[in-house]
This record gives sequence, C-alpha cells and structure tokens, in this order.
Amino acid sequence: MRAVGSAVREWTRRGMWGSVLLSAGAWGAGALPQGVRDGVWGAPGPLVTAVGATAAYAGLGLLVWAWWQLGTLLRAGAAMSRRQQWSTLGCWALPLLPAPLLFSADVYSYMAQGALALRGWNVYEVGPTALGGPLAANVPEMWRDAPAPYGPVSVLTSQAVVSVTGEHHVVAAVVGLRLVALAGLALLAWSVQRLAVRTGAGGGGAWWAAPLNPLMLAHVVGGAHNEALMVGLMMAGFVAFRSGRWGLGAAVLMAAVLVKAPAAVALGCAAMVAVAAQSGWRRRCGRALGIALVAGGTLWLSVTLCGQGWGWLRTMRTPTEVYTLLSVSTDVGRVLEWIAAAVGWNAAPGAVTAARTVGTLAGLGAVVFCLWRAPRYGAERAAAMGLLALVMCAPTVQVWYLLWGGVPLAVVAWRTLADARVKGAVVALLLLVLPAGRGPTWTYAVAAVIGGSLTMVVLAWTAQRSREQAALAMTGAAETGRFPAPSP
Repeated sequence: MRAVGSAVREWTRRGMWGSVLLSAGAWGAGALPQGVRDGVWGAPGPLVTAVGATAAYAGLGLLVWAWWQLGTLLRAGAAMSRRQQWSTLGCWALPLLPAPLLFSADVYSYMAQGALALRGWNVYEVGPTALGGPLAANVPEMWRDAPAPYGPVSVLTSQAVVSVTGEHHVVAAVVGLRLVALAGLALLAWSVQRLAVRTGAGGGGAWWAAPLNPLMLAHVVGGAHNEALMVGLMMAGFVAFRSGRWGLGAAVLMAAVLVKAPAAVALGCAAMVAVAAQSGWRRRCGRALGIALVAGGTLWLSVTLCGQGWGWLRTMRTPTEVYTLLSVSTDVGRVLEWIAAAVGWNAAPGAVTAARTVGTLAGLGAVVFCLWRAPRYGAERAAAMGLLALVMCAPTVQVWYLLWGGVPLAVVAWRTLADARVKGAVVALLLLVLPAGRGPTWTYAVAAVIGGSLTMVVLAWTAQRSREQAALAMTGAAETGRFPAPSP
C-alpha cells in the first residue's frame, strides 16, 4: 500500500507541473483580450506566442500522461484516500486560476452579458455589440450580435462578477468567472465523492474520471465555462435525491437547468426515479406534484430575480447557428449537400437542415427512452445516457458538451471510462481545439510537435530514473535481507 501511495503522489506531482506549464503557456498562447486597461495580459508577438504554445502543449501532455497513468493504477485495483483525491484536484486545478483563458473566448460573452444586465438592457434581446468598447471587441465575432442563450442563473452570476470587477477590468472579470468555475468544480467533486460511495464506485475511480478529467480541467476550468456550475449543481441535485431530500434536489436541479437547459434531462430522470419509488398511484401523483411545484417555484423566483423575462426560452437555439466538426448530423448533412451539388440537385442547400432536424428528433427520442427507463437504470445512468445521446445528435457540439453526460456516467461506470480506447479519445478531443480557441495554424502545429516531444523526453528520463531507484532499493534490500512488501 505504501508503494501505491508513493505512485499516486508521484503522478500528482507530475500533473501539477503539467498544469503549471499549461497556465504559463497561456500567457503567450491563450485567448488573450485586446485593448483593455489591465496591462497584465498583453498582445504577444509571434515568438512569445510560439514559446507559449510550446509550453502549453508540453504542460498539457504532462497533465494528460499523469492522468492516464493514475487511471491505470486505479483500474488495476489501487485506491486513493479522500485526502489524496482533494490534494490531487487542488494541485491540478489551482495553477490554472491566474491563467488567461484557454481553448475558448466564450467567457468574454459572459462578461458582456453581465455588463448589459447591469446597464438594465435585456440580454435576451440585444447582443454585446450594444456595449461597444473592449468588452464587445473581445467577444468572438459570431456572437457579437447574438442574444444570450443561457438561463437566468448564468446571467445573474455574470452580472454579480462584473458588478464587483467593473466593466473595464476584463482580467479581473476573467479571474472572477474562473473562481465561479472552480466553485462549481468543487461542488461537482464533493457530489461525485458522495455518489461514488452510494453506487459502489468509491476508491477514487469516479473522482479520476470526472473532476480530474483533463477535459474538465483544460476546458471547464481553463476556459471558465458555465458548464462547471451547471454540472456541479446537477450532481448536487442527484446527491439530494439519493438522500431522500427530493424537495432540495428538485430546487438544485432546476437551478442547473437555469444555467444551461440540457440539465432538464437530469431533473426529469431524478423525478422519474423518485416518483416510481412511491407505492400506489396516490403517493406517486403527490410526489410528482410536489417536485413540479418546487421546480416551478425555483423557476419563477430565478426569472424574477434576474429581471430579464422569459426570452431565454427563445434564444436557447442560438448556439445551433455555428457549424462544429463534432456534430454528426451537420457532417452528414454537409456530405449529402456536397453529393447533391455534385449531381446537380437543386435542393442541395436543404440537406444540412434536414439532417440536423432528423438528428435533433433522434436525440429527443433517446431522451424520452431514458426517462422511461430511469427507474430501472437509476437517475445518474439514465441522465448520462440521455445527455450523451442528446449531444451526439445535436446540430452543434463543443468538446466540453461531452462532460454533461460524462460526469454522471463516472459515478456508475468509471471503469468503462478508464479503458485505453476511451482515454485515447479524450486525448484526441483535447487536440481538436487550440489554446487560443482559434482555428489551426502552423505556429500551433509546430508548437504541439515540439511540446509533445519535450514531454516524451521528460517522461522517458523520469521513467529511467524511477527504474534505477527501484533497482538500487532492491539491491540494498538483498544485501540486508529485507525486501519491501509487494504492491497490491
């Protein structure tokens, strides 16, 4: 057991240095703001960008390798204590706190929406362009005229952060929103720990697959996405339902829905399980009515506090205006469109819309099936399956969307996620998006190769050193006649 604990500490330390390198690299290669008063994050030249990208990729490689090896240890039967779990999460996540945004510039949209709300404008009717100045200029061009697609709780959070930092302190606002993301991550981690004990997935496996996942650290913490708050509330709601506090669970899960609407799948699955657990139709109807009243009351209170009305129900479709490589339905539609255009079919432009419609209907059908089977599967498993199906069939898919279903899946089937093929898919997904959140360039391609090579050299050197130390230890044991206990 002592040898296992030493190995866990070693990979924790290597992952920490990976996060430090990734954070440092973001100062040259992250999604840096332009034209702001805060002079902390300047506009780097090509050389600084290249050096930063190399450091970022080297750090990302080291972090991923540490995560991979830690998962291999856990899948082989090792276990992490609660103290080790929290210390590893802190070592891997906290170095990202002072870093510029990584892999996405979406947070500038959050800030703009918070500033609009502070000025009394309706974020569901106007886009960031109405602000003018650096806040609007740093919002990705595709979103500058788009109204907010997020729920009232997300807007309230952005408004609270901007009210503290001010509109002109972009760097401070980024750090503030990252603190919100870290709070969501902590809530998620606590919930996963509680749920893993109840579902028999304790010992650190679920923790490894969810809060320690490089997708979570790089995109949700590095990118400060509101997924951290959404999934954290979602998992806390599952904990409340598992503990028999269905009223609290309904309120917390509805709060998650009011961050991002897909959390409604989790609320529905948890409600189905809670209702089915009652005996007799009268009790079941009473439980269903109680959950509906609590969720409806939370909805009304949040919308009232936000003061932005119900426009978010209309703007939820805003992200579907973007084409993303991971959207299967969009890719199929584009292929059909290309084939139709090649043979001279005039209806070719409608192929993408048709494919997206079919994909959306298929995703909704999968969600309905998971809701129906939730009492048999359990709320977490059913929600994971429904959310993953919804994402895979959606017209727009971002890398971090996979965490919607991946986190609840971790508490019921983390060993599946520890399979080498799944871990390889995680690595591939991490390489799809550049640290600056832009499209691929030669600078980043070269930096990725150099950074990856440096990581491999460091890992080979440390592995050789570990083997030499083990050989020396065994030699000394042979001379004294005392051998270390075998590792489990």
